[in-house]
Amino acid sequence: MYTESSNELFYRLPKWLLVIAVMCGFPQGLAHGQDRLTKTKLSEYVFSQAGELPIILSAPHGGTKEIPGVAKRKGEGLPTGGAGYVVARDTGTEELALEVAEAIRARFGKAPYVVVSQTHRQFLDPNRPKEIAFEDSDAKPIYEYYHETLAGFCRDVTNTFHSGLLLDLHGQGVQRETVFRGTRNGTTVKHLREAFGEAAHSGEKSLFGNLKSRGWVVHPVPMTEKEQAGLNGGYIVGNYGSANGSSIDAIQLEFGAAYRAKGRRAETASALAEAVADYASAYLKVEVPEATVRKPVTNKKTVPVAVFVDSGVSPTDKLMAALAADSSLDIHQLSAADIREGKLKDFSVIVFPGGSGSKQGNALGEEGRERVRDFVRSGKGLVGICAGAYLASCDYTWSLNVLDAKVVDRAHWNRGFGNVDITMSKSGRELLGADTYQANIYYHQGPLLAPAKNDAIPDYEPLAFYLGEIAKNNAPKGVMPGTTAIARGKYEKGRVFCFSPHPEKTPGLESMVLEAIDWVNPRKD
Repeated sequence: MYTESSNELFYRLPKWLLVIAVMCGFPQGLAHGQDRLTKTKLSEYVFSQAGELPIILSAPHGGTKEIPGVAKRKGEGLPTGGAGYVVARDTGTEELALEVAEAIRARFGKAPYVVVSQTHRQFLDPNRPKEIAFEDSDAKPIYEYYHETLAGFCRDVTNTFHSGLLLDLHGQGVQRETVFRGTRNGTTVKHLREAFGEAAHSGEKSLFGNLKSRGWVVHPVPMTEKEQAGLNGGYIVGNYGSANGSSIDAIQLEFGAAYRAKGRRAETASALAEAVADYASAYLKVEVPEATVRKPVTNKKTVPVAVFVDSGVSPTDKLMAALAADSSLDIHQLSAADIREGKLKDFSVIVFPGGSGSKQGNALGEEGRERVRDFVRSGKGLVGICAGAYLASCDYTWSLNVLDAKVVDRAHWNRGFGNVDITMSKSGRELLGADTYQANIYYHQGPLLAPAKNDAIPDYEPLAFYLGEIAKNNAPKGVMPGTTAIARGKYEKGRVFCFSPHPEKTPGLESMVLEAIDWVNPRKD
């Protein structure tokens, strides 16, 4: 797996922030688990941090770890979705929770409490009652560790501050650009509403009112309306919120994929920290330091990316817009002549867009194609989209031969365009930040890829396959399903990532291009 663990991410934060809640032995009730679990630190499956503020962060569904020897949940007899059986991760929420924790620490000068599940939801679901949270009893100690830690933090906040705010962070796939509020229609913030009035929950100066004023798309609007069924608050906010008389008010935040995308998580965390600061000042009576006005950072762009723009390249406005979403990318356009003149050496990644693969290859010429091969073999990255995937393959005289792929049914390359269903592998879904294994993506006569079995190039890894098909212009039916839609591979010291379809032209999937760049970027390692 080419993913970074949350521990590695978090331990890059300031050392003094890492005040880990040390448990003296295991919490009561955990001693009955299997030896292999009692001998293993349960903190490997649940990250926790004691805090200094009446603010608690919980993220139960973003983990990726398997539990050795524990069977996956099957959900027999349970309804799917909502409060029933779900095993899909809330991609990016583990990382987002840690970035929010750091943003709050930076804003307040003090750390919040944090409880984050690092365990995949296939094995247990901390946001469910114990009876349906796991099916293998060997997962029980981890579930109990999560909740006993969270309950202990709630007691600490209550005893020390007398009231507090619990934010439960989730991801939803309904609306990419929206964040849904979940308070069980106000019941989990009963203490807040009784102490400060309904406006504290649904007015302009409420938490979600502050987020809306910062440009977030929130739901419900008006905020006095009912919350979205299925996203209006789960077990954690219901159990630890103030509905049952506690003074901890709990809010579930269901983030659309855009807010959880790698290129936007820091922005999301910063905005949420500011909104929490306003909330804490007004309703928790916390003294919040004045916001520091930071000077604009002029050297923030750290990844030099070249976009090929020459003969055979279609308009790149959608691609440029997708790349602009990541402020760390320093984007430049390069022509075939620029590449032949050696200018590619100043970049980390090159992107070959859609259009015509043959025209792009011929524009480069053999000298330009060899320059690109030298670029990748030296350890740099290449991303090919549609025509760029044709170009990267091993199938034509004008190909770059950097991806061990051939093109299926070359005779019918002009098979048409439109949206088509794809299905992603587990690693593809996690790498690309997808909420589900299936997606509907725009296709415009991209290559149907299959292994070329070129002994000189490592085999590529298929990350997605076509489920549906487009078979126009006399193209035979039944050929497209099962062929590779998205692939990644290595070429000597470098990396190659190819899309047959167009994520940059598919609303909601544009960030896939950013994830591809991140994977091929040599500076990542």
